[in-house]
Amino acid sequence: MAESDPHFDHATSTMAAPPRSRRLLRLGAFVSVPVLLVIGAVGYYIANDHYVSTDNAYVQQDKVSVSALVGGNIVDVRVRENQTVKAGDLLFRIDPEPYRIAVAQAEAAIAAAQVNVVGLQTELSTSSVDISGAAEDVAFYEQEYNRQAELMQRGFTTRARLQQAEHALSDARSRVATAQADAQKARAALATAPVAPGVNPGVLAAMAQKRRAELDLTRT
Repeated sequence: MAESDPHFDHATSTMAAPPRSRRLLRLGAFVSVPVLLVIGAVGYYIANDHYVSTDNAYVQQDKVSVSALVGGNIVDVRVRENQTVKAGDLLFRIDPEPYRIAVAQAEAAIAAAQVNVVGLQTELSTSSVDISGAAEDVAFYEQEYNRQAELMQRGFTTRARLQQAEHALSDARSRVATAQADAQKARAALATAPVAPGVNPGVLAAMAQKRRAELDLTRT
């Protein structure tokens, strides 16, 4: 029994104490793993140093807002994505048909204004004739009224005839006043401004409308 105990202790001491080579191998593994990691990281950095990557980044670039001077549906696009353009290049076309219609409407407005001018001129001429005719009636009914008044004083007429002559004279004077007002109104409508002598304001406004419509048409 006493001889077997030392034999058991020797075996135990042999298992507890690993060989020297095994300790060196383990130490080399502990040292080499960090070195390999460092070498791998350096190599990865060198291989990818010209790439930029991020999870949350923004690219800043100057932006220019491009908008048309007129609105409408785009019917033709002349540029592609990422195409380089310069000032004056045609980017897109807007449907010109509504603006062609606007030009035609402006031309119709000019024609209508010109017809209105002719009508005003005719009205002015008619008013002048009416003034002359009403003035002649006034002169006639003044004489008739005076005659009836004289006869009334002498007792050779009735008060009804005198009142009838007075009413006719008043009516003739009213026609003169109406014809004069119509003539004044026509003259005012036919008047021109210093900015456009000889051009009726209605015609001038219609011409401006046409110029605007033609300008909008070129902007499509």
